[in-house]
Amino acid sequence: MIKKILIVDDSIDLRKLVSLALDFPDFKLSEAESAEEAFSLIKQDIPDLIVLDVMLAGKLNGFQLCKHLKNNPLYDKIKIILLTAKGLRVDVQEGLSAKSDAYMVKPFSPTLLQKKVDDLLQVDHLNMHLEEVSATRAAGHSGATLDISEEFGFPSRPESLINIQQEMSQPTPNIQVVAQHIAEDITLSAALLKTVNSPFYGLANKVSSVSDAVNLIGLTRALHLVMAVSVRHSIELPANLKSFWDDSIKVAVMESCIARHLAFDPDLAYLMGLFHDCAVPLMSMKYPDYLDTYFQFYVQEEEIPELEQAKYTMNHALMGNLLARNWYLPSSLCDAIRLHHNADIFTLGLDNTTLNILSVHLLADNIADQLDGRSDIHFLKIEGQIRKYLALEGDLEYQSVIDYALESIHENQY
Repeated sequence: MIKKILIVDDSIDLRKLVSLALDFPDFKLSEAESAEEAFSLIKQDIPDLIVLDVMLAGKLNGFQLCKHLKNNPLYDKIKIILLTAKGLRVDVQEGLSAKSDAYMVKPFSPTLLQKKVDDLLQVDHLNMHLEEVSATRAAGHSGATLDISEEFGFPSRPESLINIQQEMSQPTPNIQVVAQHIAEDITLSAALLKTVNSPFYGLANKVSSVSDAVNLIGLTRALHLVMAVSVRHSIELPANLKSFWDDSIKVAVMESCIARHLAFDPDLAYLMGLFHDCAVPLMSMKYPDYLDTYFQFYVQEEEIPELEQAKYTMNHALMGNLLARNWYLPSSLCDAIRLHHNADIFTLGLDNTTLNILSVHLLADNIADQLDGRSDIHFLKIEGQIRKYLALEGDLEYQSVIDYALESIHENQY
């Protein structure tokens, strides 16, 4: 059944980002830039849900419109998400007093917004998105199946990862239960101990037990390491990509070290380094000419995903996003995977965590490209914006971070 959603924001860029996040065939989207325009549209056709900014052009703000709708029996069943830059406790309290159904602060994660809308409207767009993309491909390619995960061989989450994620979803996760799940998997145990005892952590004494390792690095970091190991052992590599994971780990190590240097989350940065191109092997297994095509696109002005989409009705950024969501990776990481070839990342209203991941990734990936003798014209387009965002506008500071990244891969023997 079609659900009607009204997006109310006086910024056209924010309306665009929200529209992109909610672009599904069962959603009918409409837009307004003021409360007055929104109310006029509501009277003509009552929406199921409104994504509503607070600070709007016109006489009424979002709080006032929300309160007016919720106190009117004609409109009180409309679900309302207040999406605003006003994030103080008093602002949130005012939003709750206006009877909003949810309150989200800008910058925001498109994936989290999508999940919040899904929850309020009781739909599931992860599976629906897979079905939509599969149907589009089936219509454009006679050889395509109706299940994209089967067509491209999406790997299933290992049982050990499922068990750990289930334990982590508990109100109070048991660290010993998590350690036990890891210990029961020889591959995970060996990888965890190797990572914790690597120069990256700089421990004075070696850790010999999984339980000690998990206690030392904490549950969240342990989960991220399990995710990293799991994906490396779950995705089959074609013959022409045997060095794929070595190359990905090199980028991941540089990303993690740059993130740590800049006081960002090094674990999310490491996962981005591993996962950002996780769909490339899947595309290569499906299309023998894919790698040649991919590197040809590197020197073209158009964005790589758009060129891939035109040729294959699929692109590795979208597929990587779907795979990451299917594995229940952090939402900001899923967004970053989807957007890592997008030159407009600084105008989309993304949350800081996503921008941190993307900026560090693009810098590290460019360093890796230069080491391999390649030049990415897409990075060059936004290098200045990345340096400004990371506060690396000075050449000395910028070069010191690059040197730091290069030292990290030498220390780790990559």
